[in-house]
Amino acid sequence: MTVSQQDLLDPAYLASLKDFQLMSRVAVDGFMAGIHHSHSHGAGMEFLQYRNYSQGEDLKYLDWKVLAKSDKLYTKVYQEETNMNCYFVLDTSASMHYQGSRSACSKLHYACIVAACIAQLASRQGDNVGLFAYSDELHESVETGGRLGQVDRILQAMIRLRPSGEAQHESMLRSFLHHFKTRGTVIYISDMLEGEDVLPKLLRNFRINKSDCLAIQILDSDELDLPQNRVTRYLDSEVEGEVTTYPETARADYEERMGTFLERLKKGLAQSQVDFLQLVSTDSVGVSLAKYFDHRGRTRSC
Repeated sequence: MTVSQQDLLDPAYLASLKDFQLMSRVAVDGFMAGIHHSHSHGAGMEFLQYRNYSQGEDLKYLDWKVLAKSDKLYTKVYQEETNMNCYFVLDTSASMHYQGSRSACSKLHYACIVAACIAQLASRQGDNVGLFAYSDELHESVETGGRLGQVDRILQAMIRLRPSGEAQHESMLRSFLHHFKTRGTVIYISDMLEGEDVLPKLLRNFRINKSDCLAIQILDSDELDLPQNRVTRYLDSEVEGEVTTYPETARADYEERMGTFLERLKKGLAQSQVDFLQLVSTDSVGVSLAKYFDHRGRTRSC
């Protein structure tokens, strides 16, 4: 059976691949298939991507063919000049266990797919990668490194993750700061529920040493539109509370509250200079890879 490039990035297809190493390679291969790649610069200098030309840069890296065709200035970026540390910080609290009827996997599994694919891509780009996963305690920690098998160590750690406990963002993220020694990029992945006030302030701390942070919010479709059409009992998986209601009567108020929450979250992250990407667990993983690729390119051009 032939699998299209679009299918290679579909979460339903990727979730069916139980081997995380295979899954991440398949997704990244599908994503990279659409990106121009060249190996013509010489020994040890692999062409990776384009970025906007900045005044004062060496003109020998300017792509004159692109300039002639588009009248735009782009510089070629090579692996030797782009190595950096990439830290994955993953929320594994109980709320990440949720999986609605329209999703092929839970929010945590989808988050792991996204993190695995970005880690695979980052490693191919020559970056050092590491993992920090928490809820009310630290569950997995893999120090950053670029040695052989580093991505596999991260993927094996993700396989062991199980959603549990209440997210203790403040204590755990402040603890993680002690591991954050050198300049790099933090990829923070969480549903961020009820974190609109605390998370922007905490993630701003990762802006030290001119480092960057990309916050990826993972939601299930059900959390956006309450699709149930009969009396439903809703459980709070973290504090064990529950509410029984008819969704049709609560939907308008719920959507208004959800909209307010998302707006405050986005505003807070923007004020903290943290890039933000919202994903629903049915979205193509290519969206997250493209966002990371764009974020990385802009980071390198600063």
